[in-house]
Amino acid sequence: MLRIVMDVDRPVGQAIGIKEALAMDLERYGDVRVVSVEEITPWKQEVIDNG
Repeated sequence: MLRIVMDVDRPVGQAIGIKEALAMDLERYGDVRVVSVEEITPWKQEVIDNG
């Protein structure tokens, strides 16, 4: 099994469509299950970037 983690820089309102599109694209390689979708707010991103 592989776990692939991606960051997508798009508005939060597009999360469901993006999640579905990525899952459908990956299904050609095997069964796909979306484990989680997280919103990274600008504050969280700053904390992550600064360690």
